Amino acid sequence: MECRTRRLLIRDFVEADREAVRLWREDPEVTRYLDKQGGTSPDAWFDAVRRYNAQTPRTSHDAAIVLRSTGVVIGWIGIARSFDPSTGELTVGYALDRSAWGHDYMTEGLVAVLSYGFGKLGVRSISAQCYTANGASARVMEKAGMKLAGPALSADPSLGHSVRYVAERDTWRRPGRRRFGLAVAIALLALVAFPLGADPVLRALNPPEPPTDTRLVRWVPRGDLAGNRAFVAEATRVWRESTGRKMPGALSKVYAVWAGRIGAGRVALLQGVGGDGHAYVAQVADRGQPPVLRMDRQERLDVPPPKALVINYSGDPSGSDGDSVSGGESAVLRLLLAPADFTSGAPAAGARTTGAVPTSRLQMWRRVGDNPRGRDSEWAALSPDRDGLSASWRHDGHRSPYGSVVIFARPLADGTDSVDTVAASPEHLTARRPPVQLEDPTWGGTRRLDLAAYDDGRAVLAESAAMTVARGLDISLLAEAHDRAGRMSVVELRGRQGHKVAVVAWQGRRLDCVATMDVPRLVRRRAVALGCLNPRTGLLVVAAVPGPGASQVELRDARRHLVLPVEGDAGRLVRLPAGDEPLPLSCTVVSSTGGRERRPVEVIPTLTPGR
Repeated sequence: MECRTRRLLIRDFVEADREAVRLWREDPEVTRYLDKQGGTSPDAWFDAVRRYNAQTPRTSHDAAIVLRSTGVVIGWIGIARSFDPSTGELTVGYALDRSAWGHDYMTEGLVAVLSYGFGKLGVRSISAQCYTANGASARVMEKAGMKLAGPALSADPSLGHSVRYVAERDTWRRPGRRRFGLAVAIALLALVAFPLGADPVLRALNPPEPPTDTRLVRWVPRGDLAGNRAFVAEATRVWRESTGRKMPGALSKVYAVWAGRIGAGRVALLQGVGGDGHAYVAQVADRGQPPVLRMDRQERLDVPPPKALVINYSGDPSGSDGDSVSGGESAVLRLLLAPADFTSGAPAAGARTTGAVPTSRLQMWRRVGDNPRGRDSEWAALSPDRDGLSASWRHDGHRSPYGSVVIFARPLADGTDSVDTVAASPEHLTARRPPVQLEDPTWGGTRRLDLAAYDDGRAVLAESAAMTVARGLDISLLAEAHDRAGRMSVVELRGRQGHKVAVVAWQGRRLDCVATMDVPRLVRRRAVALGCLNPRTGLLVVAAVPGPGASQVELRDARRHLVLPVEGDAGRLVRLPAGDEPLPLSCTVVSSTGGRERRPVEVIPTLTPGR
């Protein structure tokens, strides 16, 4: 299914929509009045609707609701055959991301689907139902021209009574048709009366749209020059001529990803499919005096699509500001974010803010330095503008040879953060995965983003001769605490050398204790408990972190005295003088069903040398 409205594109779901679906499926306010989905995870629901869409003959159409202005998936609408096929009736259901409420998107989408059902599918009637407590959904159906047909059977009686609405093909009329015709007439009159104003009017009536080719990044073109067809055509010509017209190929359409002004110059990020069948992205920018558009670089787009693109441009076409076209040790960089990361319609009430633009999606921090021993926790917040282009920074190739490290944190509906890491390099147009990354733990979202966990993981790496960053090292924070001496943490480490959990303790900015333990099957554990002993300083750090299904964790010493009680889902750490607690220690995990499991606690000598 595919249909378009003034603001929306309604199309079948694709794999790239999975993360956007998770956002609204995990929001209890959005799913409050949906039919009971007990035990159905967002991923399971998404996989199921894609299977239904692939069936032949097709009996259901589950589609993404996409904002044409940004390319962001803001919800779902689906139509399927009635339980009684003889009625010739379809039923419709829908849900909308909370950040997009209040803008009549759902009414606009429902009208489009009703028109599609009557026109393309040829059905006689389309019905929908809602709980009487869900007045907002009833208003959507009424504004879309559906008529109240009476009570309906409630799928979940605990939510109250339900009502049914119906639209009949012979009597339904698309709302607002007269007003649309009047708007077109006024626009045509304006073109006749004011011909010099035709270009802005035509741009408004026909804005640039994202590509439909799945090999390309399906982002709506952005930037203050994205709608300037002459500039985009000139930048495209420069790209084609710079590659001898062999790439992206004579038959490939070139799309602007971003086009706009930076400082005194103009920049375009373009994408297209080459003669070899692969997707490519290129940067074309003003260079020299007087400024002339030239191609800076191009590279192949990989699958999956990048989390962000990189613009390397100082805003000075002459290059006197130290702009490095081909990379180098110093370059002025910016990140262009995926649409889902910087906006989703209007921001949700109480949404977090990042700089000048309210956003419920993403917060970013850039690592200012990259000390190899992991001792400097210096981070600078990055804020995007309204087109998703971040503030600029000067990249230092000496301090960060593989690129500037940027942490992304996306708030989830359950109060946790989804975290990942990218590296922005002047040598690449796509943000890459750095050797050391802050990522989500195996047990779920990060309870609270703590940038110092990045240094904790790097400290373990620096002290452990058995660990390297070959093929990457993922760092996840499981627990952290502070006492008078300093910070303590439990971090999860995933890399080529296996799966480990580490305890890290600091005294001020000095690393005092590091111990690692192999946990090859962490996903099956109900808790993690370990200790770190520094004989030189007489320090013992003990930690316990409950996992899924654990309601309580207890650490006891050899005399069965309680050393560290843990309740709830937050871990705990304590720093003790060595010898105060007789070894060995033991850990007892109480499950949510009342079961008990006891195992010894490893107390491991610190990896830090005696210095």
